Amino acid sequence: MTPAQNSDPFNGTWKLDPAKSSYSPGPKPQSATMAIEGTDAARKLTVDMTPAAGAALHYSVSGAFGKELRVVGNNPNADAFVFKRINATTVETQYLKGGNPTLKTTSVVSANGKTLTTTAGGTNAQGQTVHIVAVYGK
Repeated sequence: MTPAQNSDPFNGTWKLDPAKSSYSPGPKPQSATMAIEGTDAARKLTVDMTPAAGAALHYSVSGAFGKELRVVGNNPNADAFVFKRINATTVETQYLKGGNPTLKTTSVVSANGKTLTTTAGGTNAQGQTVHIVAVYGK
C-alpha cells in the first residue's frame, strides 16, 4: 500500500456490530463485513453479509469517486454506486438500480479511526422506506 492508502481512515476491514445498529424495516443482518482499500481515484469495496433470513450476499464495487460504478455480485438494492468524498472522514454513496436512485448512505469514520457509522435512507428493492444506522468496528 502507498502512504495515501494507509492514511485513509476508511481503508481496512470493518465488521458490523448488530447490537449498536438499527434497521427499519428489520430484521438486522446476522453479520456483515466490509473491506475497503485504495484511494478515491481507485477505490475497492467488498461486502459480505449474512441476512437474518435468505441467501448470503456478496458484492464488490471498484473505481473512481464521482463515477457510476457497476456492482459485481448480489446487492438487491443497487446495480451501481456513485461515491462522493465529503471530507477526510465522510463519504456519501448513492445506490442506483436501473439508473434510478434507491438508497443514499453517509459513512463517517470516528476520530479514533475504530468505528465506521453508516446512515442510509431511501427506498429498497421491495419499495419500502428504509432507515438504517449500521455501526462497524475495525
